[in-house]
Amino acid sequence: MKKTLLTFFVLGFIALNSVFAQSRKITGRVIGADDGAPLPGVSVSIKGTSRGSTTNVDGQFVINASPGEILQFTFIGFNTVTVPITAANNYLVKLQSDTKLLNEVVVVDSYGAQAKKSYTGASSTVNGQENENKPFSSPLQALQGEIPGLNVSSFSGQPGANIQVRLRGVGSIGSGSNPLYVIDGAIVNAGDISSLATTTSILSGLNDDDIESITVLKDASATSIYGSRGSNGVIVITTKKGKPGKTQVRFDAETGNTTNMPVPEAGRPATAAQYATLFREGLTNAGFPAATVNSLAASYGLNGPSNDWYSLVTRRGQQQQYNASVSGGGDNTRVFSSLGYFKQDATTIGSSLRRITGLINIDHSISKRITLDINANISNVNQNTPFTGGAFASPVLAAYFLRPFQLAKNPDGSINTDVTTNTGFNQIYNPLYEVAHNKKDQSETRALGTGTIKWNIWDQLNFTSFASVDYVVLEEDQFDNPLIGDGAATNGQGFDNYTRVFNYSVRNQLDYRYNIPSIENFYVDATAGYEAQQSAAYFIVAQSNGFPLTQPLLTESINAATPIAGHATFSNYTFDGFYSRVNLNFQNKYSLSGSFRRDGSSEFGSNQPYGDFYSVGGAWNIDQESFFKNQHIFSSVKLRSSIGTTGNAQFSSTNTISNVYIAQTTAGYNNNYAGNNGQNFNNLGNPNLTWESSQKFDLGLNFGFFTDRLVFDADYYHNNINKLIQNVPITLTSGFGSIISNIGAMVNKGFEFDIKGVPVKSRDFRWTTDFNISLNRNTVTALYNNAAAVTANSTHTEVGKDLYTWYARLYAGVDPANGDALWYTDATRTKTTDDYNAAPRIDSRQADPKAFGGFFNTFNYKGIIFTAEFYYNYGNYIEASGYDQYLTDGEFLTFNKYQYIYTNRWTHPGQITNVPKYVYGGITLPDGSANQENQFSDRFLYNGSFIRLKNLTIGYDLKDLAFLKSLGVSKLYLYGRATNLWTKTYDKNLTVDPEVGISGIGNLEIPQVKTFTIGLNVGL
Repeated sequence: MKKTLLTFFVLGFIALNSVFAQSRKITGRVIGADDGAPLPGVSVSIKGTSRGSTTNVDGQFVINASPGEILQFTFIGFNTVTVPITAANNYLVKLQSDTKLLNEVVVVDSYGAQAKKSYTGASSTVNGQENENKPFSSPLQALQGEIPGLNVSSFSGQPGANIQVRLRGVGSIGSGSNPLYVIDGAIVNAGDISSLATTTSILSGLNDDDIESITVLKDASATSIYGSRGSNGVIVITTKKGKPGKTQVRFDAETGNTTNMPVPEAGRPATAAQYATLFREGLTNAGFPAATVNSLAASYGLNGPSNDWYSLVTRRGQQQQYNASVSGGGDNTRVFSSLGYFKQDATTIGSSLRRITGLINIDHSISKRITLDINANISNVNQNTPFTGGAFASPVLAAYFLRPFQLAKNPDGSINTDVTTNTGFNQIYNPLYEVAHNKKDQSETRALGTGTIKWNIWDQLNFTSFASVDYVVLEEDQFDNPLIGDGAATNGQGFDNYTRVFNYSVRNQLDYRYNIPSIENFYVDATAGYEAQQSAAYFIVAQSNGFPLTQPLLTESINAATPIAGHATFSNYTFDGFYSRVNLNFQNKYSLSGSFRRDGSSEFGSNQPYGDFYSVGGAWNIDQESFFKNQHIFSSVKLRSSIGTTGNAQFSSTNTISNVYIAQTTAGYNNNYAGNNGQNFNNLGNPNLTWESSQKFDLGLNFGFFTDRLVFDADYYHNNINKLIQNVPITLTSGFGSIISNIGAMVNKGFEFDIKGVPVKSRDFRWTTDFNISLNRNTVTALYNNAAAVTANSTHTEVGKDLYTWYARLYAGVDPANGDALWYTDATRTKTTDDYNAAPRIDSRQADPKAFGGFFNTFNYKGIIFTAEFYYNYGNYIEASGYDQYLTDGEFLTFNKYQYIYTNRWTHPGQITNVPKYVYGGITLPDGSANQENQFSDRFLYNGSFIRLKNLTIGYDLKDLAFLKSLGVSKLYLYGRATNLWTKTYDKNLTVDPEVGISGIGNLEIPQVKTFTIGLNVGL
């Protein structure tokens, strides 16, 4: 009996040992079949069992399995894959994307990638394919209306102009509100760094066709890891990478033209006949006798020929772009390279852009555990940027201000350069001569390179080392001719400015996954790292006067007679930080996340150089609960929330390299006397100055219907911004009028809604739609010295109200009896006065929109593809320009006027209108005082709401034709496109395009354009 038991025991032990010997550790990596990119958060399970795991940030997984068992890989947005266990211990698994709507399966930032399913933050991603070949000079323009909460304003039609971007409201009162930009993992300088050009943007060197995706990070859970620079949100731009498999060659071409967007009827310049009538009427109403009126009319050419200045300074421009790319490789090495050419003429003379881009991205697996990624992006942008705003050389100003009887050309066809007679150009210069003989050019070259080495130390531990170099050179050249205009008094003047910015960063990071024992698919991902960045900017400025009149082509400074100025300056800053992030995931059902960063910067005061930033977030995937299967309405439901702090380290509203020494007391030798050096203090500084702080809260709900063919996302956010940087008045005995300080607070709160889906999908027809709306409310909660309000020109910053609140007298129209302008005496609008100074200024409306968003539709029927994209903006009021006082009423008689002034002016007693009597020099009241009818009031505030058809495309996809496949053509797509085709406005008195920028104030910018293009995409 004992021998029998012993035999059974030995045999059982051998059998058990055999079982355990067969079950072994299986490792592997999951990548996307389309692009070879690692997929984090993929569910890995043993089919038919409860055993499972999840891939980490690099797509790696570890699981115990036995030969004959089957691995199953599932991931939202991808087809499920099964792999049988063989004798191999390591597997490379490729997942093919399916036809589901949700394409945001992974969220990418500088520090890694996270599965959207378990992600606790608020973010939105736009696939680069959606904006390829659009005729925009900056990738930011295409984002308008595409992302909830992201307000993108193209206030200027200058190609390559700086784009105003605000995420979830304005983030600062006295500092910058621009998001942080990250390109291929590198934090880059952004904005307008020019000093002579009217408006430029470093980001205009990016080619839309090179972009794989753009991700916008919004809440604390997503942005606090960026520490002192995450308060205004983060925009992460990822360029395309090589795809494994057959080498793919692609060529894209698009050509067309740019034309004027229609000027609102009220804002069209008066015709020659209309201006002549106003001229004579203004003089007559001012008491001039008929003989004097006729004499002056003759001297101003009103009896002679005329021209249309708006037509003379605008044109039909050219639009073209060409892109070629090559992508391919195997499992170990993948390469993507491209070349691009883009050219665009604005419809205003003298305004254009030409861009050349090149990109090469290499991904290489050195060994099983070590990978190397190298990205290089090079661009050159050349712009011609004429003056805008109130500059006398501005062609836009000339289009509105010059009288029709100031003739552009002489009878012999030469350009009119008369500056002495009343029909000449003694105030505003002839723009045709200025554009032909002046220069206002800039050339910007940028080289951005990044390198990443990843070392899989062991299955659960990875080390990443990252480095980037961002090198920008900007050369600006301005020449003002010696005959007429700004250079006439100095026999011509030239400016040559040079800017060089060298920005580099390094980052070293450890990522570790800990699988919690005895619980399947329950793990912790931990990240820790150190990051350092230094930016060094160098500027050279030169000016010279006195150029030869007989040599108009000699415009360089060496040809000038008198050097005027020449100096060099610098602007350097550094950041460094320690950061960490922890994510806890239980079976993709419950997720908790936390991050912490300690930042230091040279930009802040010596007493406050460091700061701490954190976030805590959670997500509940309700669709993973067992009870979820009991209902048949929703296909997915996710609830998430986060709270945390971020900072704002921008001192400039236009770029990231200016005002970096504002916290320091500085002195300069720029005040010389009698040939001797002279020094004085030029900045008081503040050793206690630190970054603005934003305390963010976010609550989000995502749910889908019909296997996620219809998806609805909703977010509520509350951002409490404090320690606002402002100039605080101090006693003048200090030698300064103010000191920069952290004083003040405000709140941005609101809702974002996004609904997208595929309402119809059949074999031959597919309709895809996306509608989003953003509702933001801004409230100032504290100002310096506990002040209730601070007034600046036409706006009023007051505690309890929106930052951009208009502060204006309330216009009451025109007195029907005599044509005088009237204003209300208080906010009740019950009593009026004709005394402008007796009418109080009152908070009236706001400049930033109450709501904005986009509506996008794509219809595909048997390869015929029709796309319509709308953008809308609601609830704001704008000031058309600071120059309405010159273009309305009769005070400034020698400038042309808006047509609505002619059409609606008061001309006889009893007339009901809102345009006062037209009187040269302005209306005089019975007591001898001026009526001041053309001074600022809410008469000059217009409803800025609009709906715009920003993109309309129709094309035909020929890729399925058999004879093309026989030729090796994998893609052939022909299309026609129109942008800014139609705009609906809601104010009959509106004088300009309502898209004037975040502040709501126009500045006679280069007008935006409509484009009409045809294009061809060929793939081999």
